[in-house]
Parts: sequence; C-alpha cells; structure tokens
Amino acid sequence: MIPERPLVRPTSIYLPTAEYAPKVAVVPKSSVPAGYWQTLEATNPYSFELVMRDFIPSEGASPDMATPVGRARLDMMIARGVYEYHSEPAYYVYRVDDGYRTQTGIVGEVEAAAYDRGLIKRHEHTRPEAEAALVNALRQMQANSYPMCMTYRHAGINALIDRLTAEEPILDFLGQDGVQQSVWKVRGSETEDELEGCLHNIEALYITDGHHRAAAGAALARATAAIHPDATGLESFNYVMGVIYPSQQLKLVEYNRCVTDLGGLTDVEFVQRVSERMTVDRLHVDDPDAARPERPGTFGMFVGDKWYRLTVPDGLLAGDDPYGGLDVVLLNNLILGPILGISDPRTSERLEYIPGTVPLDYIATEGSCGAFFLVHPTKMAQVAAVADQGLVMPPKSTWFLPKISSGLFIRLFD
Repeated sequence: MIPERPLVRPTSIYLPTAEYAPKVAVVPKSSVPAGYWQTLEATNPYSFELVMRDFIPSEGASPDMATPVGRARLDMMIARGVYEYHSEPAYYVYRVDDGYRTQTGIVGEVEAAAYDRGLIKRHEHTRPEAEAALVNALRQMQANSYPMCMTYRHAGINALIDRLTAEEPILDFLGQDGVQQSVWKVRGSETEDELEGCLHNIEALYITDGHHRAAAGAALARATAAIHPDATGLESFNYVMGVIYPSQQLKLVEYNRCVTDLGGLTDVEFVQRVSERMTVDRLHVDDPDAARPERPGTFGMFVGDKWYRLTVPDGLLAGDDPYGGLDVVLLNNLILGPILGISDPRTSERLEYIPGTVPLDYIATEGSCGAFFLVHPTKMAQVAAVADQGLVMPPKSTWFLPKISSGLFIRLFD
C-alpha cells in the first residue's frame, strides 16, 4: 500500500535540452576569484553558476546588478528554451561516471520533514549560518536545483536500474568537470509501480552529500507550514529533490591528515611516542602509494622523509562500537590528541585535511607536513551504523565521488 505521505515520490522538473546540458550543468563552487563572472558571462552564458551568482562569494568584486541573476536569470533561460518542462510527475535515473567510479541512482522528491523525524539520517554536523544562507537562497529562488544525495539499505532496486539503463538515455553528455552524465526517464506504468514498490519499502535514507541542503529544506518546510495551517503535507514545499543511490554502488574516498608541526618533538621522539601506542614498522618503499593502508586499523605515516606503517592493537579495535572503531577516531584518540596536543580536530589550525586524490609524491616532496597520515577509506556500513545511533562523525571522515551537478534537474515550487 502506498503511504499517504510517501518518503519518496515522483517529480515534475525542468531538464536542459541535449544541446544545452553540457553548458548548464556544473559542480557548485564555494567561492570564485575576482573577474570570474565577467569571464564566464563571455565564455558560457548558460552556466548555472550564473543563476546562483548571488550566493557564491567573489573576491574583491560586487555583482553587476544589471545582469539578471537568481530566479530572474533562470526564468530567462527557461523562456529561451534552454530547459524543457516535464510536467507529468516521474522518476528519473541519473548516472555519473568519472572514469574511476560509477554511481547510478533514482531522482525524485523526498519528504523534507523526514529529516526532523530521523528517517533522513545524517552523519555530519551542520553550521547554522550555512543553513540560514541556504534557506535564504531557496526562498529567493523558489526552486530546487541541487539534489541532496542519499543511500539506503535495500538491494531490490539494483536489478531494476540495470533494466532501465539498458535503454537509450534522454540526456548523455560530458560535464564541464570531465564527468560523464546520463539521465533516463522511468516510463511505463508497470515499471513505475515496480519502482514505487521498492522505494516505499525503504525504511530510512542516509545522507551522503548534502547535509546542509537537507537541513535547509526541512527548516524551510517548517517555516512555510507554520503560515499554512491547513497544509496536508503533500505540498511542494514539504518535499525536496534528491538522488538516491544503492549503497552497493557507493565508494568513499579518504581525507588524509597533515599536521603542520610535531609540537616541539623531534622526528625520533615523535616516532618513539607513537610506538608506545601502536605497532610501528618502517617501510622501505620507492612508491608512496605502497604506504596506503590496505585495511582498517592501519595507517601510513610520513615523518622525517620516511614512511611507516602503523597498526592499532587488536584490543582497541572496538567491534561493537561503530564510532569508537572509526579509523579517524582512533587516530585522534591515539596520536593527534595525546601526542600532538590537537584536542579539537574541528578547529585546530595545525591540522589540514588532504583529499585522497592528491598525489602522494607531491606530499612527500613538496608538502609542509610535520607528520602526514594516510587513512583507510571509511566504509558505507560504518557511516550508516554511526548515523543509526544518532551520532556524527569527526570532520572530513567521508568523501563521496563523483560529485553530481547543479542546474541539471530544476524543480520549481508551486
């Protein structure tokens, strides 16, 4: 039986035409250099970044208000035929492929209040100022343009996705970031019914990317519902756009740790202090990639131009404690805090987070780390276990790639 207020439902959206999709879709930036907007306006006036220009800080430059931005620019692009409206509510299949990782999920609308009820589970803290900025952006835009990404513990959709993607996509293009993107529309009543049956069996969704988008969507839904006391819960403001990936398809990338100094210790003293808490083995390797940890509970460490393998004692690997058993927590508790004096990894200016995609030979030859730690990627099962307990992970514990694009799926509020 379909619930009265489904957790996930089909959506009516605007999609760019095949001609414009590669020009429109873009991975959002947190800030841009001075002169960026003028260059983008001249080279690609259809980029969705120009729609979001009001909300992206620019160094030393104020927006040219003579240029339409925000909802006005989006309306102009729609009027010029950059987007096509798909009015009949439907589900879509969205695939991103960066050449190393491929993820294929279902695009639809997700009930915003499920975040407040704990059915949309988080594993990261959100910042109130960032939430407020996103709520403001949603109010001004009156549209969703950047779906939050989620996953679930349910394998029943995988086979259906395989069948759907055997057909020709309605969009298939190489994005500006080099990621291949493909979109299929779910057609046929039997297929739609089968997909809805699977979606309605999902007990909870886990945020993988978009914690602030989820929080902002829930906050806006609460505020809007407060001035519409007769709302049924099915109004467009009660739903936000999301991409839902099967957990089996997700591959996490690690954030490694760079500590800028050893807190007054020499290299030898520091290695000795570490060896009192973990097993330390010197690695004689020419390729730094050989120092990457092959399993949880181990780390690579670069100190004093030497690579080491660190192994956590078996007794400290808490199998029944999903938070305490995280490698990033073990690193904090065994080394960063007690030896290096980094009591708060969230605020310490001595601690830097280096994406796992940064070449390690650069770290070894050009980096400025007093100590550099290679971390094994967190597993999706660990993320879900922490979220199920209502806990949040330390900063930069997860990184999901490839990123999805903003401006590809546009859902206007009624």
